[in-house]
Order: sequence, then structure tokens, then C-alpha cells
Amino acid sequence: MTTSRHTLYISKSRVWRIAAAALGTAACAFALLRFPGIAGAGVTQGLSSCMSTLIPSLFPFMVLSTYMAESGLAAAMGKWLQPLTRLFFRQPGCAATAVLMGFVGGYPAGAKTISGLLEQGELTREQAGRLLCFCVSAGPPFVLTAVGTCLLGNPSAGVVLLLSVTLSGLFLGICTRFRGNAQPPQKKQNIEKISDSPFVSSVMGAGRSMAAMCALVIGFSVFLQFLEDLGVLRSVARFLLLRGFHPGNGLSLLPFLTEITAGCRTGAIAGASLPLFAFALGWGGICVHLQVFSLFRDFPLSRWIFRLFRFLHGLLSGILCWVLLPFFPQAEAASSQWSSQLSAAASAPIPAVIVLFVLLLVMALDGSRFTLFGRKKSPVGHDALI
Repeated sequence: MTTSRHTLYISKSRVWRIAAAALGTAACAFALLRFPGIAGAGVTQGLSSCMSTLIPSLFPFMVLSTYMAESGLAAAMGKWLQPLTRLFFRQPGCAATAVLMGFVGGYPAGAKTISGLLEQGELTREQAGRLLCFCVSAGPPFVLTAVGTCLLGNPSAGVVLLLSVTLSGLFLGICTRFRGNAQPPQKKQNIEKISDSPFVSSVMGAGRSMAAMCALVIGFSVFLQFLEDLGVLRSVARFLLLRGFHPGNGLSLLPFLTEITAGCRTGAIAGASLPLFAFALGWGGICVHLQVFSLFRDFPLSRWIFRLFRFLHGLLSGILCWVLLPFFPQAEAASSQWSSQLSAAASAPIPAVIVLFVLLLVMALDGSRFTLFGRKKSPVGHDALI
């Protein structure tokens, strides 16, 4: 009887999740059937982003990050860098490669390195979790080249953004050192041996990871295309404009929160402020969060804590960017002026806004500890920051 009551209680607590998933699925099916042209335009835009930005800037670093773990190079480098990683982050020496790839290679490269080191038994779950709190950051290829030079047309703006995101991320990393230890894990006999062909394994593994990332970017591109064509972005911008927001910031907010590549493109066109760019680069977007989750068989950190640190990274980056701007006056003219006028008639239907909000909520909750149809089994080890 007790078991039956407990099961009934758990089932009732999941009703809203099942309802949200059903509503989101029905909304997606209706939208794809009713507006196939919008979906096609979103796929085209997503493919363009992958081919022009994502793959050229990230694939080489994904191969390199995987190779460093597969070949044992990370462990070898760790012997030399261990004093630094212990001093600043209270991590074993091999964590230096994760920090390096996280801040040089970009968002998924650092997470991919952490995943490889965890699978090789070089890091404990607790150490991997602490690294994930700050080693998921935008790298120089994306910030300086794609955002600063190509989108904003102002290399100085790229420098300010890179300094803001990097310094705030390192500060968070130093903060994590106060709750953890730097002792390497006990090596187990059943740990997978180093690959006989590390380069081939690295290329194949990076290719699989890039395919999953590109698929997510295309999916989010379709989602954002619907937001734009249904007038949701302009409705949000108008709502925020009436409350004192700059119109460009309001128009860019939802893209920034969901998919960083599309968000930066929208922000550059709309003339969003550089501190908002910095916040978005620190936050990374829900699409990047899902990319990071997909790189782990068993995520070593509470996903809500991961998102909290992403928000803190974004907040600190935005504040630091605002502090640095007076020292880089040439960067203040980075964004073009937003020339479009918001019309009161350019508002989305309320039902469409509600459905799209539910879809965004489902994306944010994807993979959380409580699944749609039951509770995940507790992983071995810690599922939290400490």
C-alpha cells in the first residue's frame, strides 16, 4: 500500500512535465506542417552557421582536445603544470589541458577534454564537475574573428569581449578551488587503455561530436526562425523598450539566451550593447548547454549548478566589459545603430507566445534529474558541485 501511494504521488508530480512535452510536440508538429517554408529557412540558416562559423572554428580544437586525452599527452603535461593547477584551481596537473582548451578552443573543446580525462581515469567526478563550472567559455577564434571582426567589424570590440569572458571565467575557477581537492583519482584496473591510434580515434570522435553539435544548432535555428517570423522577437523587444531597454538589446535577448551564434548575428544587426554581448558569451546559450551535456555519458555535475555558473559567468563578463569599455573607446562604436522602428502592430498572437514559451521551457529542462517518465538512477559518485 505504501509503495502504491508513493508511486501515485510521484506520477501526479510528473503530470505537468508530460503535459508540457505533449504540448511542445503538438506545437512543433503543427508549426512544421503549417509553415514548412519557415522551417526550411531555419535549416538553411543553421547549415550556413555551421559551415561558416562552427565547423571552421571548433573542429580543429575538438580533434586536438580529444587527441590530448587519447594519447596520454594531457597526463604527461600535467606533471609539469601541476604546481599551477594546484595553486589556482586545486586540481591535478592534467586539468591544465582542460583549462587551456576551454579558454582557447571554445565552449565544447574544454568540455570534450574534461570528458576524455574523466573516462581515462585522470580526474575524479568532483574534479570534473568543478572544471565544468568555468572551463566552458568562448575562445579567441570565435570571439575575435567571428564576433569582433566579421560581425561587429571592430577588432577592438573583440578584444574587450575576450578579456571580459576570459578573466571572469578564470575568477570563477579560482573561486571553485575552495571546495575540493587536487588528489588524482585512484587508477582502476578496468580503465580503458590509451588508443592504439590516437589521431584516428580523435578525428572520428570529434566528427561525431561536431555532428551532434551541428544538429542542435540547426534545430535551434529553426526555433529562432519561427520566433522571428511570428513576430515574437519584436514583441519582446517592444515590451522591453517600454521598460527602458535599448531596442537592439530587447530584440537580441531571446536569441542570445538560446543559441549564441544566431544571437551574436542578431545582436550585431540590431546594435546590441557590448556588455550584453559579453553576458551572452559567458552564458553560452541553451544550445551550448545541451552540447556540453551530450559529451558525457553521465554528467558529473548537477545541471542546475552548471546553469547557475553559466549565468554567473555571463553576469561577471557583462560587468567587466562595462568596466573595460572606457579604456577602449574605439570599441564603443562596434555595433551599428538599430534603424528599424518597432510597431505596435508587430506583436505575436498570445497563443503563439505561450506555445513558444513552453517549447523554450522544455529545452531548458531537457536532461534534468527528473525525466519525463521517471527519476534517473543516481550515478555513482557526486551529482553536485561538492
